[in-house]
Amino acid sequence: MGKSLTVKSRRSDNKHSFAGFTMIEVLAVLIVLAVVMTVVLSRTPSIDREAYAQRAIIRAHLRFAQSLAMSSNTDTWEIAFTSNSYTLFQNGLPASINLPNDSTSTHNLPNGVAITSGIGTIVFDEWGSPGTDTITITVNTEPITVTRLTGFIL
Repeated sequence: MGKSLTVKSRRSDNKHSFAGFTMIEVLAVLIVLAVVMTVVLSRTPSIDREAYAQRAIIRAHLRFAQSLAMSSNTDTWEIAFTSNSYTLFQNGLPASINLPNDSTSTHNLPNGVAITSGIGTIVFDEWGSPGTDTITITVNTEPITVTRLTGFIL
């Protein structure tokens, strides 16, 4: 009269069933991704990392000179640029303090990095302003801009 119900597993051998990937499958995918990324990165235009780093350093040094000028009501602080270096000046004379992370008041650019335009002197007043003209300094091919009146450095 009574039928017995039996529950059958999906697997006939009653062994454990695991869902997921094996370690070999994961490693194979990672290796394929690494090869694809290597090909993609080798075909992208190279970034001039040294020039990029030097532009960041120049911006920091400009901000340093600007902050010195804003903290002094009587002294003028300026940075004079040549094609391969720049120097911090106080009241028209080489400064007696060093540029941040440098051992002198002059910073020499490494080989392959040059200031291609904007050679001259930027003078900051007590308000941090470079004057009435916007000044652009080009390092290799990328500009650094010091905005007129406000002194905003970009």
